[in-house]
Amino acid sequence: MYEGKPPSSPARKGWSLDSIFGRAVDAEPQGRPATPAAPVQAQLAETAANDLFSRVGVFLKAHRLDPTPINYDLGYQYIGGNDPAVVAAVDAAIAQDGFLRHDVAQQIVESTANKVSSELLEKLIDQAHQSMLLAASLVGQSRTDASAYGNALDRGAAALDAGGEPATRALELMLDLTRTMIGKTQDAERRLAEMGSQMASLQDDLAEAQAVAESDPLTGLANRRAFQSRLARAMAQATQEGTPLSVAFCDIDYFKKINDNFGHDTGDRILKMVADALVDGAGEDAFVGRFGGEEFLVLFDGIMARRAAMRIDEIRDELSGRHLVSKTTGEPLGTVTFSAGIAQLQTGEGEGDMLRRADEALYAAKNAGRNRVLIAGED
Repeated sequence: MYEGKPPSSPARKGWSLDSIFGRAVDAEPQGRPATPAAPVQAQLAETAANDLFSRVGVFLKAHRLDPTPINYDLGYQYIGGNDPAVVAAVDAAIAQDGFLRHDVAQQIVESTANKVSSELLEKLIDQAHQSMLLAASLVGQSRTDASAYGNALDRGAAALDAGGEPATRALELMLDLTRTMIGKTQDAERRLAEMGSQMASLQDDLAEAQAVAESDPLTGLANRRAFQSRLARAMAQATQEGTPLSVAFCDIDYFKKINDNFGHDTGDRILKMVADALVDGAGEDAFVGRFGGEEFLVLFDGIMARRAAMRIDEIRDELSGRHLVSKTTGEPLGTVTFSAGIAQLQTGEGEGDMLRRADEALYAAKNAGRNRVLIAGED
């Protein structure tokens, strides 16, 4: 398999600064007394945290789940009641099977990870929207201040010409007005600079959140949603340009036996090993994703089915030649193989049809004895 892995001044009569800018003198903010240290509360919090982690350990043991970071996080979310969706999903699984199976736990982790990421994206998008509204408001206020400044200068000049104000007094007012406007301009520049930094940071956060939302938490590969999005774009491009496009559907052979005989922690390491083998062997023109469970998908852009099958078969052959041993016990694990089905995009074919043909070829390979690669439509 391949893996593609804001200053104020005193009020004045007439054209005063405060009347021009519509300012009011703000009351000084009241100080807030510092909260004293609370060592007893801290100790209680620490005790509660330790008790929570102990309960997580009991939860994992009761459901025969390996103490991996992913399982600990799931147990923490469930025992702590931090995510209602996790609690509901785990309760439903236990009610159905009597305990939380490893494969079901993994499905809950994957689905809730994407859900949390989607909520985070919505939050970040809302923050970006609020920042843009603030920027627009700041620009609008600066425009209003500039217009008020110009009008005030005109009125000051007219008052000076009419002799309504002594020259010295009028000049003082104009200078004061100019200083205030300079201060407002500098403050606007500072706030805009701060917003620029915040927007840059927000952009980074959005990119990171998107990456998390589109990644499989165990292998780091593209998840099913990300793969299907990439596949749809590749199919549209291939159809428009008339270039070949192939997809491989791969499935680890006897993976349930690996979990049953050696534990799910070993099974997770096997999944990551296969994912790495696909990434290393597929090539730069391939895109690998984890479809779910022990199934992987490899997208070959610009490559015909037979060439894609040769690449997949090379990975299969190399992987099947490895003799694996347990890192913890030194016990031989034997060899790990996979079966694969290849399909090439046909004229007028949709995404679902292409994947269905690859899936059919995969199960033909399974029925033919496993550890082999077959092309859809070929005997």
